[in-house]
Formats: sequence, structure tokens, C-alpha cells
Amino acid sequence: MESVKITSSANPLIKEALKIKEKRARFKHEAFLIEGPHLIETASASPSVEIKRVFFTEEFSLKREGQRLLRQVSKRDVELIETSASVLSKLADTETPQGIVAVVSYESIGLNEISFRDVPFLVVCDGIQDPGNLGTIIRASDAAGADAVIILPGTCDAFMQKAIRATAGSLFNIPVIYSDAESLSHYLDSRNIVLYAADVHAKTSIYEADFKRPAVVAFGNEAHGVSGKLLKTAKGIKIPIIGKAESLNVAMSASICLYEVVRQRLDSHFSA
Repeated sequence: MESVKITSSANPLIKEALKIKEKRARFKHEAFLIEGPHLIETASASPSVEIKRVFFTEEFSLKREGQRLLRQVSKRDVELIETSASVLSKLADTETPQGIVAVVSYESIGLNEISFRDVPFLVVCDGIQDPGNLGTIIRASDAAGADAVIILPGTCDAFMQKAIRATAGSLFNIPVIYSDAESLSHYLDSRNIVLYAADVHAKTSIYEADFKRPAVVAFGNEAHGVSGKLLKTAKGIKIPIIGKAESLNVAMSASICLYEVVRQRLDSHFSA
């Protein structure tokens, strides 16, 4: 396991990494940064991720966990660069960096390349603005066994560091696909997949919807909900609110809805 050592933030490789960090639109095949051993280990295990370069501190490399992870990533012919704690802190996005940052790229796929494991189950994010909410929805989608998360225009960048951290590594476990509403509508119609949309004004509760069939569940902007264009072609569903709370956070709503899909399909599986 060979590495080079860089201690100056003026080094071209550090400058390049800082430019990547400062980008505001890192879509599809563009490079982005991830930090922390858990995210980098998850990325290393994903065939959809290319790890281009890894920066780490001497302190991290002396830890047992650090040695194991560096050996793991080195098997993928990754450039390893030891750097000072002060330089690494400039690359990191957290207040207390964990000693390792990687430059990676994500191999995005198109709608027609989605591979379904069983009955199709997709999640759509339409205008989600908060990266923490988006990352949590991706994480919940992964946990619930969705086949892909589809990102529509107006949604924040799934490859922002805050969004990536909120996925807790799930970004590298489930396809994240960028599309537009029209292409998505054509895709769903051609495959007879029903589109449901979370809508506080809907008359149908999530417990009345039929999620045993091929289904897509869409979640919209924190303030305005799913766009009118998407609502026109969707079946509206809502989560009943029994208490005095005015509403639920979109990420919380998504988790509840997605696990109702899981519940119905598990019931159907065990009753078959």
C-alpha cells in the first residue's frame, strides 16, 4: 500500500479537490467529495462508484480501522495521499473531520436501465429543497427495498455533502436517477406502473391505497408539495393526522409511506 504525502494546500491535487468541493451542481458522472470511513467503505463496495483519490491523515492511518480501510480501497487501484490535519480539514465539510476524504464519481443510469427485483417499487423526489430531507428519503428508500430513487427538476443536488451524509451510505446502494416529469410519465405508462403522490389534500389514506401492484410514490417540495403537473397524472394519498400536529416533515412522511408499501407487500407474501 503506497501513498504520497502532501502538506500544502497550494498543491495542485488539493486545489483540484477544493474546486470539486465548491461546485454547486455535481450530477451524474461529475466528481464529488465524500468523507468519513463509513461512507468511503460503502462507496468502495459499490460497483457504481469510482474512487479516484483518497486523502487521509497520519493519525487515521495508524488506527486499526484506518489501516483496514486503506488496504480495502488500495485494491481498487486508488491514489492514496497522506496529508496534514489542517489540509484535510479544508477538504472536509464537517466541523470534526474523521481523517479521511475521497474524490469519487457515481455512474448514473437511465430510467430504461432500472433493474426490478420483484414487483416494481420506485420513489420520486419532486422539488425537495433540503439536502437533509433528500438524503433521508434516499436512505429510507434503500431500507424499504425500493428499486430506484428518481430525482425531478427543482430538487436539490443529491451529491451535496450534506445530502450524502444524510443517506448514511445508501446513495451507493440504490440507483439515483435524474429525469423530468414528462419522461417519467411516459416510462410509467409504458410499464403500467401506478403513480401515487403524497398530498395533504388527498381523500385516500396510504392505508387504503393498493401498493401490492407495481407502484411509484412521489414526494414534493417542503412548502408546496408535489407539482401540479405530476399531481394531474397521480393518485393522491395522505397520512392521517390524528393529533394536533399541523403536518409532518417530508422525510418523515416518506418513511411512513414507504413502510406501508413494505407492510402490504409482506402481508401479501405471507398470505400467498
